[in-house]
Amino acid sequence: MTLRDIPADLSTDNQDPLSFRRIDRSVSLLKANFLMVYFAVPSVLLLGGAYVAVWGYHRLVWVLMGGYGWSLAALLVGIVVHEAIHGIAWKIAARKPTSAIRFGFHWKTLTPYAHCSEPMPARAYRIGAAMPLLLLGVLPSLAGIAWGSGALMAFGLFFTFAAGGDMLILWLLRDVPPDAQVEDHPVRAGCYVLLPAEGETAAPQAAPQTVADSTSSSREAEEPSHRYRRKEE
Repeated sequence: MTLRDIPADLSTDNQDPLSFRRIDRSVSLLKANFLMVYFAVPSVLLLGGAYVAVWGYHRLVWVLMGGYGWSLAALLVGIVVHEAIHGIAWKIAARKPTSAIRFGFHWKTLTPYAHCSEPMPARAYRIGAAMPLLLLGVLPSLAGIAWGSGALMAFGLFFTFAAGGDMLILWLLRDVPPDAQVEDHPVRAGCYVLLPAEGETAAPQAAPQTVADSTSSSREAEEPSHRYRRKEE
């Protein structure tokens, strides 16, 4: 079975987790910090180039060089908000309880993280992965381009770059159907794709009964009684 063959109605509800096999679609956090550059740098260059083409680079440079104190505070708050958006988006999109969402910090790689301990559809997982990029990166950058704000542009570019790891995860899931069940990896960047265990097949469903079938069945049920009455007569 390939990932394209995953049944759309695959669900882990009320089923033994051991009845599923896991396909690992993750990389180590250390490796993710390097691979994210391939996604983050082109995105930053695209958005930053659009800003410079419209407004020039002077406002952006002034913000980056002059407002160091408040910029650092905004970035630190933004990092916390980035992970909170992951958790909130998963909770809403996948309808998960708050108890299933955990936050932490990986000290070896200096990487904050959000983690959902319950499986969810790949569609919901993608939404949770993409929302920080959209809300903290792309939208502020577009607002900065529209209004000529160097501060918004700098903020948006930073968090577009910070979402490089999320873009990497979306790329790792590029061929996973949206309704397939995935399980967030507890210690790596990415997730498991859940597939039925080898040899398991879905239980066949009974064909829906038509009106004609129902009528025929009722007639067959009535015929013995008619024959019995005629015999008594």
